[in-house]
Amino acid sequence: MLGKSNRAYSNGKNPFHKKVDFKETLIVKLIFIAASLAIVVSLAILYTLLNGSIEFFLSPKVSILQFFTGTKWTPNGTDPSFGILPLLSGTVLIAGGSILIATPLGIGAALYLTQFSNKKIGSIAKPIIELLAGIPSIVYGFFALIVISPILREYFGASYFNAASAIIVMSVMILPIIVSVSDDSLRAVPRELKEASLAMGATRWETAIKVVMPAASSGIIASILLGLARALGETMVVALAAGNVARLTLNPLDQVQTMTAYIAQVATGDIPPGLAVSAAFAVGLVLFAITYIINFIAGRVVLRIQNAGKTASNKNKKLNLKKSLKIGKDTKILSSLNTNIEVKKIQSETTLGFRHKVAKVGIVLVGSCLIFASVFLGFLMYSILGQGISRLNINFLTSYPSANPAIAGIYPVILGSIYLVALAMIFSLPVSVGAAVYLTEFSKDNTYTRILRRLIQNLAGVPSIVFGLVGLAVFVRLFGFGTSILAGSLTLSLMIMPVIIVTTEEALKAIPMSFREAARGLGATKWQTVRHHVIPYALPGTLTGSILALSRAIGETAPILFIASVFAKVAPDSIFDGFLALPVTIFFWTRHPKVEFQNLAASTILVLLIILFAMNLLAIIIRQRSQANRDW
Repeated sequence: MLGKSNRAYSNGKNPFHKKVDFKETLIVKLIFIAASLAIVVSLAILYTLLNGSIEFFLSPKVSILQFFTGTKWTPNGTDPSFGILPLLSGTVLIAGGSILIATPLGIGAALYLTQFSNKKIGSIAKPIIELLAGIPSIVYGFFALIVISPILREYFGASYFNAASAIIVMSVMILPIIVSVSDDSLRAVPRELKEASLAMGATRWETAIKVVMPAASSGIIASILLGLARALGETMVVALAAGNVARLTLNPLDQVQTMTAYIAQVATGDIPPGLAVSAAFAVGLVLFAITYIINFIAGRVVLRIQNAGKTASNKNKKLNLKKSLKIGKDTKILSSLNTNIEVKKIQSETTLGFRHKVAKVGIVLVGSCLIFASVFLGFLMYSILGQGISRLNINFLTSYPSANPAIAGIYPVILGSIYLVALAMIFSLPVSVGAAVYLTEFSKDNTYTRILRRLIQNLAGVPSIVFGLVGLAVFVRLFGFGTSILAGSLTLSLMIMPVIIVTTEEALKAIPMSFREAARGLGATKWQTVRHHVIPYALPGTLTGSILALSRAIGETAPILFIASVFAKVAPDSIFDGFLALPVTIFFWTRHPKVEFQNLAASTILVLLIILFAMNLLAIIIRQRSQANRDW
């Protein structure tokens, strides 16, 4: 045997090379295909929206010019009118109003956390922000309709459905996005800038406002854009609270309809079949284009910040400051760095005591942003507990849905959600992890991989209701799966894949390069290194991201509105059966005119929140244990 091996080596051949090379080539090709599915999904979205829109625009009753400039949206009746401006105005009113409220609250909270809070306050505030981020949109919609809207009707004369309740609730819903991104940007400001400002006599408040915030302006703008994109694509809050009457108005106390709310109205069957249903695809195309542009701009800004962080360590201090600030013009750089001039100007105009009083007031104001978030979360939980705790018992959990609210339960609904999410994870996890491994460990920095990364980032920002249209067109109709668990799980898997890919990539990047170098130095192949040394150490981060993606999937309503069956009163027996899920049941019971069913919706929300909090707690435990066990 040794003789054969020696002869093989003497001929310049490795007898084991062919087998190992074939195996690695096959694996690399498979994970390359997994990463390339981002292109397939993006094409499926474009195909769905364009195909439905072409069918709509080719109708003799539709004028493209009227569609983009018309001020009347009446899709039903003998003389329909399809002017998208009323839907667009409702969308801009609610998204714009929510971003106006969320921006100062989010930036203020981030500023307080990064510049003024101690570790104890930060350890309390961050879980609150994470809880707000983890609450499903259907819960916010329930709270807006059942709790906020009655207050506005009583004290401000608002209509039953109104834009103001959606604005208030949505501003809190997008608050965690602004806080998290702004927090990262503020923490990325070089420490030397703050120390120089304080050394020149500026107060902590003046340093935060005049030095730190201008330096982090790019990241703050990106956070606002990401929050705006999230608000534009939100469905359940506006579908429940804002109403379904499209009107060209900017009065927040009136009932309005957004683009996402109209698509949801089609999904629930409130729009009769015909041209009005096809209009949903045209509206979805406009919504997709708007959110894509906003996400693209925000992504470019975030990418510039990340690139600045990577190159900063290789530059001298002057270039490091310029890169970290990312302010393109020299005048802006000089204005943010020239703390001495600003301090002298302040000292000449005001006394030192007055400046310190201003600083105290400012710190209190930004600190109150966190108090607002805490009070809102407490009020939300108190309202839902007060309304739903009385029906939360074993009979409710083990009974079947019924037209009689006294005996109605959610047993098949819970099973439907479990089957749905389990299948979605089975479909999405291997593909997503494979894509992340390829992009992190095997891909080269070329045009194709940059396109893949850009597409994955864009898919993460696609409104969830658009995935519902894709599921309807591709899985229900094209593949013929019908309104089944299989179709619903495939739709959800498309939605959560970008989340798992991004979190898995971050987990893989966190593994020290020395691990890879040591394995390769001992003779391991590249795949053997990744398989036995990189993936196992990155497993806790991968599991954490997967659990968070699962928690998002189990709380999503909009993508499965087109697929879930309100008539599925029994537990499904196979993947081709119809199903009901927890968020969909909450949606239909919340819209029910009887208060008893609204109380049932509150009880169902408690069940959903218990499941979500348990999943998030599991993710936190995994993350903390992995960090404690790290020895690098």
